[in-house]
Amino acid sequence: MNQARRYKVLISAYACEPDKGSEPEVGWQWVMHLSEHCDVTVLTRSNNRKGIEEKLAGRLGKSPQFIYTDLSAAAKIAKKWMKPQCIAVAWYYSAWQKKAYWKIKEVQKKNHYDLVHHLTFASFRLPFAVTGHNTPSIVGPVGGCEEFPEELLPDRGWQIKTKEIFRNLMTRLCAGLGLGMRKYYYADQVIASTLEMQQIFSDHGIKSLVMPQIGVSGNQLAVVAKKKVAAGEIKLLFVGGILYWKGLELAVHALSLLPHTASLTIIGSGPDEGLLRKEIKRLKLTERIHFLGRKPHAEVLGLYKNYDLFLYPSLHDSGSFTVLEAMAAGLPIVCLDRGGPALSVDDKCGKVVKSQSRDETLDSLSSAVRSYIDKPDEIAIHGENARRRLLGLYDWGKKAEVMFGIYDDVIRRK
Repeated sequence: MNQARRYKVLISAYACEPDKGSEPEVGWQWVMHLSEHCDVTVLTRSNNRKGIEEKLAGRLGKSPQFIYTDLSAAAKIAKKWMKPQCIAVAWYYSAWQKKAYWKIKEVQKKNHYDLVHHLTFASFRLPFAVTGHNTPSIVGPVGGCEEFPEELLPDRGWQIKTKEIFRNLMTRLCAGLGLGMRKYYYADQVIASTLEMQQIFSDHGIKSLVMPQIGVSGNQLAVVAKKKVAAGEIKLLFVGGILYWKGLELAVHALSLLPHTASLTIIGSGPDEGLLRKEIKRLKLTERIHFLGRKPHAEVLGLYKNYDLFLYPSLHDSGSFTVLEAMAAGLPIVCLDRGGPALSVDDKCGKVVKSQSRDETLDSLSSAVRSYIDKPDEIAIHGENARRRLLGLYDWGKKAEVMFGIYDDVIRRK
């Protein structure tokens, strides 16, 4: 690719902070790796400043420049007290994007960026500020179109049920009727994070590319020496928050259908841990399910090698870092056919289970695990395939190269 000069790119990343996981980590990894290819300036929240500057202190090599902006103290207080929290975050984020729009206009007049790019938040329902500046614009990867399968909703009371029904309704309104989709017509390139998201864009006449939001790099890609699987045994692992929508209740019930030589270890914590423990006790599985609690990330990376299979029956997830970490460690993945994890896994590196009725889903999950008990040699084969697939699709360095190619194409088209 012949390029006379380095492109100047302005990235809007509301969530962008190192070592925080989730969307802040997504924003951070993107901007750091893209700065290897372009002169990157990042517009982000002021509360991200401390973590960013501490991480950049003493760093050698090319780094992004950061512009920090935020709302008033009164707005922050309103956000703190507004209920429910999900509405408060959406309100504050939308107000921040309005301010970001005018900030982009201001800095574009001074710096003449070649392109503006919206990265985070990455929900397709939420607004962004990068269009309308007479500058080539890219939005994405965005996702969040996954509906919650109501038939698989655990019994958590009317509030949780109402929340998920409302979430599904909003997704259907946005995706089905096109509410909130108009803003994407003004972007020069839209990137979807999942195939489901790309289909929704296509249904509304919006052309999009597909690229997962998340990736892995550095110590996450270190080669690990896995322990040999003991005959007839299988050690399952789940890493993540103990939240009802992560599907851990399904994992527990699926385990109850498996031989006693199958065990499950849960690394993480969350508000649903108490209810989950009660269900485990009721099913008489306390000897087969082990809670390790929340662990430092570096320690977790060293634990994957002690297990045979990664069980991740999340009910709606645009992407999961822990699935990628498990793949990097050479673990086959068993997940549901929903969102990002299903895009990460194919039949050569794991089992993607179709979500159906509750009983059918449990049977399919347990059958997927049992297939590895019956054919233990497939664990090593699928684990190595998982690692190869990860390196080909999710390495942050390679993803940044692909994104830079998209930058170059969009800029040249304009």
